[in-house]
Formats: sequence, C-alpha cells, structure tokens
Amino acid sequence: AKQKGWDKQEGLDIVLNRFDSGKDLIGNADKWVIGACGAFPILTSPYPEQFTIIGVGNDESLANAVMVRPDSPLLNTKGANKGYPNLYGKAERRKGKTIICPALVIGQYLLTKWLAAYGLTTEDVRIQNTDAVPGLQAFFEGEGDARAVGPHSYTGDEHGLKVAATSRSVNAPQSVLLMADKDFAAAHPSQVASFLRVYLRAVRMMREESVATLAEDYKTFFKEWAGKTMSDAEVIKDITITRSSCLRISSGCQRRTFPERHAGLARSIIRFHAGDAYSQDKTEELLGLVTGAFLEKVERPIPEYR
Repeated sequence: AKQKGWDKQEGLDIVLNRFDSGKDLIGNADKWVIGACGAFPILTSPYPEQFTIIGVGNDESLANAVMVRPDSPLLNTKGANKGYPNLYGKAERRKGKTIICPALVIGQYLLTKWLAAYGLTTEDVRIQNTDAVPGLQAFFEGEGDARAVGPHSYTGDEHGLKVAATSRSVNAPQSVLLMADKDFAAAHPSQVASFLRVYLRAVRMMREESVATLAEDYKTFFKEWAGKTMSDAEVIKDITITRSSCLRISSGCQRRTFPERHAGLARSIIRFHAGDAYSQDKTEELLGLVTGAFLEKVERPIPEYR
C-alpha cells in the first residue's frame, strides 16, 4: 500500500512501526494511533478501555496448532470424537501426557480448548511451560508428547512434525484484530475509515491475485520486515493460509455483522482470562470495545488494486 501510494490516495501518510509482540505494542500505545495484534493482548491489557476494536486483521485459527511426532499414538483414529470430526483419537490417550506449551496466553488457550474437546482439563495432563524456541528444541530432543504452538512453526514441518489439532478444529477461533486509540478514533473517524479502506484494498489483492504473482513480493517483505528468508514451499504455504484468512476477513469485515461475529471471540477470551473475576457489567464493557461504526463509514466499493 505504501509502495503503490494507496494511503496518499486516501489522504493519509501511513508510517509503519514494528513491535516484537502484542504485549510490547500495548505497552507502547503512545507511539501509534492504529494497531494490529492478537485479541488476547488487547482484551487482557491493564487498560483495554483506551482502545476501540475497528476490524479484523487476519484469522490465525489455522496457524495455531498442537503438533506431535509422526509416530505419535495421539494421531490414531481421526473422527472418533463426536462433535469434532477433524480431531484424532480419544480422551484416554491424552491423560497423563506431557505437553510443552509456551507460557503465553494464546498457547494456553489452544491447549485448554483442545483438552476440553475430549472432556479433559489441564489437570489431566502435565504441562511444561517452555518458551517457543527452546521448547521446540526440547521436543526435537525427545521431551514431551505434544507441543502447543501459536503461530504454527515451519521448523516443525521441516522436522516432520504433524498437526494434531488447530484452533479451528477445536472451535477456538483466534484473530489478529485492528484497533485504534479511542480518543483518536473519536476525534478523527474519517481517517480511521480511510485506513480501513486501504487495508481492505490490500485484502482484495491477496484474495484475487495468483500465488505466483504474489510470491516474490512476499519473499521480499519477509526478508525486509522480519529478517527471514523463506523457501518457495514456505511462501506457497503461507500465502495459501493468508488467502484463506483474507476470504474470512472479507466476510468478517461486513459493516453490520463485524461486532456480532467477533463478540463471541471476545467473550470466550474474557472468560478464559478472568473466569468469574469479572462482573457482567465489566464483561459487557469489554465487549463494547468491538464496533462496526468505522466499517460503516468506509467508502464503497473498495478500489481495484492494479
């Protein structure tokens, strides 16, 4: 969008700032007015009421996964668990297992939902909280029976690990959300709507353009932005996942249905994080952060990207 001048066409001059994590982004809220990060850091931050959630950035439900070794008994019998046709195995094979999981809310959430699909809780397994990189290395060296990771690791693929479950397969959707500083959004609603128009224009490009056409720009972006050199196979896989996400963004960013679609996600996260600690009024206040008001102001149709 910057290279093509789409922001200038909308009367904006977007400056991109990178933060190492959602928590870091939230902690530096004075350095930006529109941000994108996982739903968890927003809703579980000390002062979530300073933000307003204006749209969905992507759907990471396929990227958050429970991974196992290829010979794992946890991969037996797909579809045996009624209500979860894409899961493997039965509850008794999970009891007492050691699960390596980063001490991050997103991984814990996936793990909890995965176990709940079998009628189990975290008390039925042994959880080894290890950060992402050392946890993956420990798993390669034979520790643990499964690993909960978010987002999905291509390094695991390279070592032959298999996906036993994703957030989508256990009905635990996880999204990166677009948000704005509440005071800025209230003072400059047209600028927020213009930003969303630029974003949805890029979504349209990702949805409609071929993988081959996107591949080289995609490689360049990852090298310059994330310092990662991606193989052709990784690029194809990542774009495929991203295109699936873009289809869901297109439907998820419908002006009138956005709050309804994402209130359920927000409620699930709030319950997981706070349990019964939050009053109904506090919960409703947090749910009220999700608004379709700025999507309503986006000028339609979304422009061509060519």
